[in-house]
Amino acid sequence: MFSRFKWAVLGSLFSFSAANAQFNEKQQKFYLRGYFDMKSGPFTMAQPFLGGFNSPQFQVINLNNDSLMDLLIFDRNDNKLLPFVRRGKGEKFDYAPQFEPKLPKGNYWYKTADLNSDGKLDIFTLNEIGNLVIHKNITEPTDSFARFRDLGSQIYRNQYDTTFFNLYNPLGLSKTDLPEISDIDGDGDLDIVFYDALNLSYSSHRDVRAEKGWNKDTFEFQIMDYCFGYFNEGFNNQIELGKCVYKDKLRPRHTGGASLLMFDADEDGDKEMVIANVGFKHMYMLQNGKAQYQGYWDTMIQWDSIFPRNTRRGADYFFPAGYLADIDGDSIQDLMLAPNGFSDVKEANQCWLYKNHGKNNKPDFRFVKDNFLAEKNIDFGARTAPAFCDYDADGDYDLFVASNGDFEVTGGISDRITLLKNTGTPKKPVFEITDSDYLNLSQKHIQDMTIRFGDVDGDKDQDLLIGEINGRVLWYRNTAGAGNLFQFELADSNLMHDTLRPLEDHSAPAVYNYNGDSLPDMLVGRYNGHLSLYVNEGSVGNPKFRLVERRPWQMKANEWRENTNPEGFMSYGYASPEIVDIDNDGSQEILLGTAHGVPRLYKPTGRSIYDSLSAEKDWAWQMSFGDSVEPDFGSRIIPAAADIDGDSIPELVFGLSRGGLVLLTSRNSQTGIGVKKLSHQFTWSLFPNPAGELVTIRRPNGSEQWQITIYDATGREVQKSKLLPGEHALGLSVARLKSGVYTVTVANGEAQSCRKLLIQNR
Repeated sequence: MFSRFKWAVLGSLFSFSAANAQFNEKQQKFYLRGYFDMKSGPFTMAQPFLGGFNSPQFQVINLNNDSLMDLLIFDRNDNKLLPFVRRGKGEKFDYAPQFEPKLPKGNYWYKTADLNSDGKLDIFTLNEIGNLVIHKNITEPTDSFARFRDLGSQIYRNQYDTTFFNLYNPLGLSKTDLPEISDIDGDGDLDIVFYDALNLSYSSHRDVRAEKGWNKDTFEFQIMDYCFGYFNEGFNNQIELGKCVYKDKLRPRHTGGASLLMFDADEDGDKEMVIANVGFKHMYMLQNGKAQYQGYWDTMIQWDSIFPRNTRRGADYFFPAGYLADIDGDSIQDLMLAPNGFSDVKEANQCWLYKNHGKNNKPDFRFVKDNFLAEKNIDFGARTAPAFCDYDADGDYDLFVASNGDFEVTGGISDRITLLKNTGTPKKPVFEITDSDYLNLSQKHIQDMTIRFGDVDGDKDQDLLIGEINGRVLWYRNTAGAGNLFQFELADSNLMHDTLRPLEDHSAPAVYNYNGDSLPDMLVGRYNGHLSLYVNEGSVGNPKFRLVERRPWQMKANEWRENTNPEGFMSYGYASPEIVDIDNDGSQEILLGTAHGVPRLYKPTGRSIYDSLSAEKDWAWQMSFGDSVEPDFGSRIIPAAADIDGDSIPELVFGLSRGGLVLLTSRNSQTGIGVKKLSHQFTWSLFPNPAGELVTIRRPNGSEQWQITIYDATGREVQKSKLLPGEHALGLSVARLKSGVYTVTVANGEAQSCRKLLIQNR
């Protein structure tokens, strides 16, 4: 039960008063479905607002319960899930954030495999303390999305006899490494091979279901091999075969983490290993001689420091990891490589795709590209911080994005600003990259840059503010004058001239007229999650800021954690404020970026800075108005707001630690109207289900033409029809179709929706 203190603390986030009421139906609601054109050179990004990739992990899964396997990306950088729905044959994937809330949360890594041999992929991941958690796939044939049940973590059987007081424990796995989860020994159930940091070796845990003769929903993992593969890695990353000389085969290998990928490369039934280690760039292929020499143990007999062979070697960045998935829909698994580190990895051109020109058990991987899916996305490397401003005085907003760039190139000490000029029309913005190092700021070696524009000195033009890692704020004065193309010069490298306390670094400034006079004041977000309010007591052309309050309105960006001991707010929050009239009521709100990826909105107008305000509720949704799912963008989000399409409703862009951008638009905005066609919400019914000779499709609105397609369980198209404009229902004869599970798809040319159909013919 909550104590009074806990309720008081939580009240600053979740309770509401009459003076600070939650959004009502007449106010703007924003959703994660916006789109406007983003261009890099001659290319327009197909899906620019995915949010970027840093350390993506690629897995297949059936998200919408149709006949096609979809793609699921889990980014280790911020534990963010990005679902992609497959559209037919070929490399055709659409970002589908509506499925994210349906999927279990994960930590550190995320893998799919069929635990109970029922043909449905289950999910394996870790909890926050590093114990294996399995989510069983419980999807039914008539479900429109995949469903899962948490099996918990008590699945590992100790190697003790039955008299031991505790036979089962959680299976603790390394947070930094990447295990292999597949049927290693070919007995029909799953095995787990992972790097054992305690014993400095690879260990094998096997499900003993097959050996015990248990049913498919009974499983138990037991340790079977402390030195899987019978080889040793020296500290220089060299492979030493046959070096596990002890009975338990414990032998030190390398220090640090490891990524592991296993598959049959030579059609002999056993699985080879592909490994990579922390601090090294390349991957090693180890050949398994178990089948060749009819051994009992998996034993590596040969290694190759070039993988894959006869193509571009993978990879040219540190600590790569490999993933197998059928990307082009030919039923043959292709290869993807990406960094396996949490942060400070290669952050651009790191998603490598190799097409398999061979077979699943004898692959021939050939390099295709280094920007798989990333070519659809706007990605500046890491730690993006957007800001809008009309820099060329042409009457529309341009977009500036500060970022870390690619860490393997910049070392994290050469942040830069990319300018995306708005070359579109007032109602159809188009942002095009025209300068990838605005003002050549990468030469200044600024770290963790955040940016804002505002009239700092009261001379009626827009100046540039830059927050940096040490907590100072840099002021670049605009010397061009109002209405002219910006010209900046550094006027002050420590604008606040304030003595900072511990944890008041990583500044994020925003110009804010607090006291209503002619001189602009300032809010500065801090690493500790709080805001500092400064009043301008200078004069026009000569600003002078005085600290008024370190925690105005008790706003905070810190996450409340119930699974810590004791419970409470995290010590950091990376507060990043943006000033915006989000609901068009004539007063300004403060939109706060946070470390944990969920934005907070406050309404301070008319309130004392010593009041404790609540964050607004029900203003932002994951998908569309009324879906009740609050968007979570990942981590370290930095907002920017502007009415870019001239409809008086602001658009909201968020920068992320993953280096990309996400967009929220109002359901009433011009930008949002265009998006509704792309993200069409189909409402229709299919009955009876199960069906015999006839099935009916019915919809409430008959204004569009719909294409109707029925697919069998293999994905083969078996029947087509149409619903014409004005038609609300259509009966389809399915008498000639065999009994089984089918997928019915309706599409309007821009989007589609699927339902499962069970046919039972005599």
